[in-house]
Amino acid sequence: MRDATTTTTATATGRRYTQARGRARREALIQAARDLLQEREIDDITLPMVSEAANIPSSSTYHFFPDLRELYKELARTISDEMASVEPAIGADASWQAIIGTFLAASADYFNADAAARQLILGPRTTPDIRQAGCHDDYRFGVQLHAALAAHFHLPELAEPIAIFFRAIVIADAFFALSVLEDGVITRHMVGEASRAATAYLGNYLPPILQRKRSH
Repeated sequence: MRDATTTTTATATGRRYTQARGRARREALIQAARDLLQEREIDDITLPMVSEAANIPSSSTYHFFPDLRELYKELARTISDEMASVEPAIGADASWQAIIGTFLAASADYFNADAAARQLILGPRTTPDIRQAGCHDDYRFGVQLHAALAAHFHLPELAEPIAIFFRAIVIADAFFALSVLEDGVITRHMVGEASRAATAYLGNYLPPILQRKRSH
C-alpha cells in the first residue's frame, strides 16, 4: 500500500496535469475562434464550429465558455495584450503630433494584418461588451500614449492625464471603425483623419509645441 507522501505527490501531479490540459484546451478554443474569424464573418460562426475546429468536444467547450460571446471576449483580451506589446519606432526629433500619428499608424497596421482583431474590436457586428473586454476595462492604451509623449517631452499638469489620452484613442478608434465599415480595412486616409481628430482633441490640453527633454 502506498504511503501518504506518495499519495499526496500523485494527487498533486494529477492536478497539475488536469490544469495544464485545461489551459491547453482553452487556448486551443481561443485560437480556433481566431482562425475562423480570419475567414468568416462573425455572425456566421457558432460555438460548435469552434469546438470542431479545435477538435474539442462541445461538452468540454461549454465548460470553458458558456457561449460564443464569452469566448470572443477572451479573444479580445488576447488581442489587446498583443497590441499593447507593440512599440512603434519614434523619431528622436518627432513632434508630439507626429508621435500620435506614429502610434495610430502602428495600431492600424496591426488591425489590417488581423481580420479577427478588426471584426472583434472595430467591426459593425461586434458588441460593446466585446469591445470593452479588448480594453481590459482600463485605460491601458491611454497609459501607453501618455508614456510615449512623457518620454520625450515635459507635459503640462493635467487633472486626469490618462483618461484624456485614452479618450484620444477612443476618438481615433471611431475613425478606424468607420473605415472598416466602409472599406473593410483601415485606409491610409482614415489613419490621417484619425490622427487629426486625436491631435485636435489633445490640443485642448497640450500646447502646439512642448519642451523637449534633454535626453532626446
